[in-house]
Parts: sequence; C-alpha cells; structure tokens
Amino acid sequence: MKGLKLTIAKHTINTILDTLGENDFVNIIAYTDYVHYVEPCFKGTLVQADLDNREHFKLLVEELQVKGEGKVKNAVKEAFQVLNEATVNVQGSLCNQAIMLITDGAMEDYQSVFQEFNWPEKKVRVFTYLIGRDTTFAENVKWIACNNKGYYTHINTLADVQENVMEYLHVLSRPMVISHDHDIIWTEAYMDSVLPNTKEVKGLLLMTTVAMPVFSKKKETLSHGILLGVVGTDIPLLEVIMLAPRHKLGAHGYAFLITNNGYILAHPDLRPLYEDGKKLKPKPNYNSVDLSEAEWEDTEERLRTAMVKGETGTLALDVKVAIDKGVSQDCVQ
Repeated sequence: MKGLKLTIAKHTINTILDTLGENDFVNIIAYTDYVHYVEPCFKGTLVQADLDNREHFKLLVEELQVKGEGKVKNAVKEAFQVLNEATVNVQGSLCNQAIMLITDGAMEDYQSVFQEFNWPEKKVRVFTYLIGRDTTFAENVKWIACNNKGYYTHINTLADVQENVMEYLHVLSRPMVISHDHDIIWTEAYMDSVLPNTKEVKGLLLMTTVAMPVFSKKKETLSHGILLGVVGTDIPLLEVIMLAPRHKLGAHGYAFLITNNGYILAHPDLRPLYEDGKKLKPKPNYNSVDLSEAEWEDTEERLRTAMVKGETGTLALDVKVAIDKGVSQDCVQ
C-alpha cells in the first residue's frame, strides 16, 4: 500500500475517528507480518475517544510508513483479543463492538480467526474498507464483512472516503431504527456565540447541543431500518443553570452540571476564556475539565461517581475550599 493508496487509507482512518465521541472507546493497530500499536502506551487496551486522544491518533497515523506485506489474520486476531479483554474486564461503553479493517487486499487464510473469536454469536461486527482501484481481492474482503454482520466498502479515491465511511453508522443504528429505541444525546460543552432578538452578535458563551435521530417510518422501508439523519438544537448552558431552584441553594450555594463522563458543562469555577490582547479566546481543552479538578472532595469521589452513573437522590460531602487569596485556614467563622 503505497502512494495514493496510503494517503486514502490514512484519510479513511481519520474520518472514522471524526465519527467517534467521548462515549466511544478506540485503538489503532498497524500491521505487516507482525502487529504494532500506533501508540505503544495504549497497547492491548481501548482508550476514550475524546478530542485529545483522537488528535493524538491522527498525528501518529500521519507518520505511518509502508513496510512489507500486511497479514490480515494477525491484525484481526489482535483486535479480537483487545475487545474480548475489554468485555471481560467490563471496560469501555459496553455497547456495540466493531473492527474496522482497512486494507488493499486479503489473500491468506483468516477464517480460523473468526471461528475462534466471533462465530457463531458474531458479537463483534467487522467492517471492511478496500483501498484502491484494484479489485482482485474484493470478494475476500467482502466475505469478511458479510460473514461478521458488517459492511463492505470499496474506496477508489479521496472523494469517496467521507460518504463510504458513514455507511457503518447506518448499519450499527439499524436495530435501534427498527425498534425505535434510542437515546437523546447531550454534547459536551463548547464555546459559541448567539444571536439575540436585537440581531447583534453576543459574546462567546458555553453551549451544549441536544440531538436525536430521525427514522423513516414508511411501512415499505420499516424493516430496512433507514436512518434519515439527526435533528438537534443548541442551548446556552446559562439558560439551563437558571432553571435551578435558587431558593433551595441557599445564600452561598450554586448549581453545576457535568457530562456522563465527569466533564464540567457549567460550574462557577470553570473559566473557559482567556484574554488575548483585546479579544477573549477559549482555553485549550476547556471542555474536558473533570469535576474533580473543581471540587476537591476530602474523601473518595462519591459525588462525581453518583452523578456519572445517573443516580438520583441527595448526597452530602465535605470539600476543601481555598480562601483568603488561596491560603486555606483550619477554621472559618
């Protein structure tokens, strides 16, 4: 896989990464006659597909070089072992599991790997992407996907990448589309401006987006599980905070919001902007600040854990507070 093929393969990987979010877990394995992880520190495990990790992977993918002949069997076996270990150790999102195989051909005997790790349950879907104009091994690559509840895609040019990569989302969403069982998704915090009634651009605000899928309800297509798209709306987090019952918070009380990953959506101690001359700009990684970095609990992180798990009820705990210009005191009256 050289020249344009390699460029297309890298672009395919990066496009797949762009479809992932903080609720996904991922790793990338490069393979020739042996396998190696593009990031050795992540060997044998899955890591959260947050913005930092995705950007880190993209930099490593750009450095990949062609060496020898790719052995699909070894790569797929390693991928299955990683996914199986994640399941046994109850790691990751514990939802759909998939292997994305990006190759310009598959010619060796790889059936034994699927018999050992994936058949007959086929719990892991295998999606295959055949790179380049050569279709000599197309039937082999298609066989892998079709026999493992996946989807086969042939990518000829860079222009084909975006559309073809998105096909796996339709396949993974099909059971939910047919049953009309889905979640309403709230995104992590991000900075954006809003247009009030005065038609004047307001300053940067912390925002979140709430979104849900749109399904085809036509009787003739109901069994196909067609996902038409996604509908969503942007909401300033300030408006959500204002819904908090102020009379219950008390004189020194305050409300805050976190995501299901423990990242702060809104908090009095979250300062996402900095001054750059006369302009205010977002700080790097402002949307991945963990609650534990703003609330210093004296004991174990019980509050954060309960909120991440979506538990209801009340919880009281002691926290450390910086006072008098950052100098803590033993007693405050």
